This record gives sequence, C-alpha cells and structure tokens, in this order.
Amino acid sequence: MTIIKRLERILIQLAIVHFILLILSQVFLEIPSFKMYTNKSIYYEGVINGEREPALETIDR
Repeated sequence: MTIIKRLERILIQLAIVHFILLILSQVFLEIPSFKMYTNKSIYYEGVINGEREPALETIDR
C-alpha cells in the first residue's frame, strides 16, 4: 500500500469514529437526567437551587 492510501484509510476511519461519537453525544444529551449534569447554563440561571436572589436596584427610591 502506498502512503496516500494508508492516509486515506486512516482519515476515513477517523471520520467514522467521529460520526459515531457525535451521534452518541447527541443521544446522551436528550436524556434529561444526563442533561442536568452536563448543561452548566442551568447553574448560572439558578434553576436548580430554587432560591431567589434579591434583585439589584440601580435607582434609589
């Protein structure tokens, strides 16, 4: 086999592995219990703890 054919075979195998990992990650992100631990935006928005922080007032009244 020439070097080019080996390189093509390796690239095709990497593309197939990448596609499989992409599909698996999308499947895992559809599971709600798994999504809760991987999506960090719910921590920033304060959805998990359920506590309300006092709103900041910018104008004194």
